[in-house]
Amino acid sequence: MTPTTPATETTIATPPETETETDEFVRTSTRKLRLTALGGFAVLAALLVLTAMLVIRDAVSGDGAAGGFTDTAFWMFPVAAAAGLVALATPRALMPTTPRRALVIAQYAFGILGVFLQLLD
Repeated sequence: MTPTTPATETTIATPPETETETDEFVRTSTRKLRLTALGGFAVLAALLVLTAMLVIRDAVSGDGAAGGFTDTAFWMFPVAAAAGLVALATPRALMPTTPRRALVIAQYAFGILGVFLQLLD
Protein backbone atom coordinates (compact mmCIF):
# COMPACT_ATOMS: atom_id res chain seq x y z
CA MET A 1 0.00 0.00 0.00
CA THR A 2 1.41 3.37 -0.94
CA PRO A 3 1.06 6.39 1.34
CA THR A 4 -1.15 8.17 -1.22
CA THR A 5 -3.88 5.49 -1.37
CA PRO A 6 -6.26 5.34 1.55
CA ALA A 7 -6.57 2.10 3.41
CA THR A 8 -9.89 0.36 2.94
CA GLU A 9 -11.41 -1.38 5.87
CA THR A 10 -12.85 -4.78 5.22
CA THR A 11 -15.36 -6.28 7.54
CA ILE A 12 -15.69 -9.97 7.84
CA ALA A 13 -18.90 -11.47 9.11
CA THR A 14 -18.20 -13.36 12.26
CA PRO A 15 -20.14 -16.47 13.16
CA PRO A 16 -22.29 -16.47 16.29
CA GLU A 17 -20.40 -16.64 19.56
CA THR A 18 -21.82 -20.01 20.43
CA GLU A 19 -23.58 -22.68 18.47
CA THR A 20 -26.60 -22.55 20.78
CA GLU A 21 -27.72 -19.16 19.43
CA THR A 22 -28.33 -20.65 16.00
CA ASP A 23 -29.78 -23.86 17.40
CA GLU A 24 -32.20 -21.97 19.64
CA PHE A 25 -33.56 -20.05 16.65
CA VAL A 26 -33.99 -23.23 14.65
CA ARG A 27 -35.51 -25.09 17.59
CA THR A 28 -38.04 -22.33 18.26
CA SER A 29 -39.00 -22.07 14.62
CA THR A 30 -39.28 -25.84 14.27
CA ARG A 31 -41.38 -26.07 17.42
CA LYS A 32 -43.77 -23.42 16.14
CA LEU A 33 -44.04 -25.14 12.77
CA ARG A 34 -44.74 -28.46 14.45
CA LEU A 35 -47.49 -26.91 16.57
CA THR A 36 -48.95 -25.30 13.47
CA ALA A 37 -48.89 -28.67 11.70
CA LEU A 38 -50.55 -30.28 14.71
CA GLY A 39 -53.26 -27.62 14.70
CA GLY A 40 -53.64 -28.28 10.98
CA PHE A 41 -55.07 -31.70 11.77
CA ALA A 42 -57.95 -30.08 13.67
CA VAL A 43 -58.50 -27.71 10.76
CA LEU A 44 -58.43 -30.66 8.34
CA ALA A 45 -61.04 -32.48 10.42
CA ALA A 46 -63.33 -29.45 10.32
CA LEU A 47 -62.80 -29.01 6.58
CA LEU A 48 -63.51 -32.71 6.02
CA VAL A 49 -66.81 -32.39 7.88
CA LEU A 50 -67.64 -29.29 5.83
CA THR A 51 -66.85 -31.15 2.61
CA ALA A 52 -69.03 -34.10 3.67
CA MET A 53 -71.87 -31.69 4.43
CA LEU A 54 -71.48 -30.16 0.98
CA VAL A 55 -71.55 -33.62 -0.61
CA ILE A 56 -74.74 -34.54 1.27
CA ARG A 57 -76.35 -31.23 0.33
CA ASP A 58 -75.43 -31.83 -3.30
CA ALA A 59 -76.80 -35.37 -3.17
CA VAL A 60 -80.11 -34.27 -1.67
CA SER A 61 -80.78 -31.06 -3.55
CA GLY A 62 -78.67 -31.61 -6.67
CA ASP A 63 -78.73 -34.34 -9.27
CA GLY A 64 -77.93 -37.04 -6.71
CA ALA A 65 -74.72 -38.16 -8.41
CA ALA A 66 -71.24 -37.31 -7.24
CA GLY A 67 -68.99 -35.89 -9.92
CA GLY A 68 -65.28 -36.23 -10.45
CA PHE A 69 -64.56 -33.23 -8.30
CA THR A 70 -66.10 -34.97 -5.29
CA ASP A 71 -63.62 -37.83 -5.51
CA THR A 72 -60.75 -35.41 -5.98
CA ALA A 73 -61.97 -33.28 -3.06
CA PHE A 74 -61.91 -36.24 -0.72
CA TRP A 75 -58.45 -37.28 -1.94
CA MET A 76 -57.07 -33.89 -0.95
CA PHE A 77 -57.48 -34.72 2.74
CA PRO A 78 -55.16 -37.77 2.91
CA VAL A 79 -52.57 -35.84 0.89
CA ALA A 80 -52.88 -32.90 3.31
CA ALA A 81 -52.64 -35.23 6.30
CA ALA A 82 -49.51 -36.86 4.86
CA ALA A 83 -47.87 -33.46 4.35
CA GLY A 84 -48.74 -32.47 7.92
CA LEU A 85 -47.49 -35.77 9.31
CA VAL A 86 -44.14 -35.44 7.55
CA ALA A 87 -43.78 -31.85 8.80
CA LEU A 88 -44.72 -32.95 12.31
CA ALA A 89 -42.73 -36.16 12.68
CA THR A 90 -39.50 -35.62 10.74
CA PRO A 91 -36.55 -34.99 13.05
CA ARG A 92 -34.97 -31.55 12.97
CA ALA A 93 -31.63 -32.97 11.82
CA LEU A 94 -33.20 -34.46 8.69
CA MET A 95 -35.33 -31.50 7.57
CA PRO A 96 -34.41 -27.82 7.57
CA THR A 97 -36.97 -25.15 8.43
CA THR A 98 -37.87 -24.09 4.87
CA PRO A 99 -39.13 -27.49 3.61
CA ARG A 100 -41.00 -27.98 6.87
CA ARG A 101 -42.67 -24.60 6.41
CA ALA A 102 -43.58 -25.54 2.82
CA LEU A 103 -45.18 -28.78 4.01
CA VAL A 104 -47.26 -26.97 6.63
CA ILE A 105 -48.45 -24.48 4.01
CA ALA A 106 -49.25 -27.39 1.68
CA GLN A 107 -51.23 -29.08 4.45
CA TYR A 108 -53.54 -26.11 4.84
CA ALA A 109 -53.69 -25.46 1.08
CA PHE A 110 -54.75 -29.03 0.27
CA GLY A 111 -57.48 -28.89 2.90
CA ILE A 112 -58.88 -25.66 1.51
CA LEU A 113 -58.53 -27.02 -2.02
CA GLY A 114 -60.64 -30.02 -1.05
CA VAL A 115 -63.54 -27.78 0.00
CA PHE A 116 -63.10 -25.61 -3.09
CA LEU A 117 -63.19 -28.63 -5.40
CA GLN A 118 -66.39 -29.86 -3.79
CA LEU A 119 -67.95 -26.44 -4.30
CA LEU A 120 -67.10 -26.73 -8.00
CA ASP A 121 -68.98 -30.04 -8.26
